Amino acid sequence: MKIEVLGCHGGQLPGRNNTALLLNNDTLIDAGTIALTLGIEKQRKIRNAFISHAHLDHTGALPFFAVNIVSNKTEGVKIYGAKSAVDAVKTHLMNNVIWPDFTKIKNFGGNPVFEYKPLPVNKWIKAGEYKIKLIPVNHTVPTTGMLIGHKNRYLLYSGDTKETSGIWKEAGKLGSKLKAVFVETAFPDSLAFLGEASGHLVPSTLKKQLDKLGPKQKPKIFVYHVKPEYVAQVKKELSRIRGRKIRVLDEGGVYTV
Repeated sequence: MKIEVLGCHGGQLPGRNNTALLLNNDTLIDAGTIALTLGIEKQRKIRNAFISHAHLDHTGALPFFAVNIVSNKTEGVKIYGAKSAVDAVKTHLMNNVIWPDFTKIKNFGGNPVFEYKPLPVNKWIKAGEYKIKLIPVNHTVPTTGMLIGHKNRYLLYSGDTKETSGIWKEAGKLGSKLKAVFVETAFPDSLAFLGEASGHLVPSTLKKQLDKLGPKQKPKIFVYHVKPEYVAQVKKELSRIRGRKIRVLDEGGVYTV
């Protein structure tokens, strides 16, 4: 599976964008940044978006994405997520007040620009070419991490979360098929109190999460959602974690898992 980083930070500063990953050129994993880093031709190829939760740093690029593709795409884009996330986007973001409802606007192919596809949690579902399982995690609003499978290879995407258990238990069941873990870490350990209050990990709590993987599981570990002002300190603290090679995602990076 190919992952292109459209944004990998927990905030915006010049050169540092909100979280969004592009899977195999056709599927978004969260949508904090799209148009700022992806040209129209690449945006036209997107068929699906998997949304972890409703916070703007994970959904805020959807309105501008819709505008860009309404006259440049004939196929609709399916927006997948737990019912809580999909309903929040529909009710509070693209609600004909803050932004037009693009499920009611048709593209040049005569299809709705967006189609909302709420999914159950804790159940494997087929979504296009992918298998996906949404698993509730531990954030300040209802949030799901995801296990995503394609051609018998799987990745874990944590969503925004502090310490949690269910998603790691499910990841353990995948054994060696789990090829990559994309996991958030927002603050350095000195701000652990803020991580706890805001529902985010710090390096010391990240280590506890990674220790829940099976002893024979050796997926690639990628960290995202670091607050821009703390990148250097978080990288330093992550380098002290033994037993796992951990890489912090780079803006614009392309990774194969």
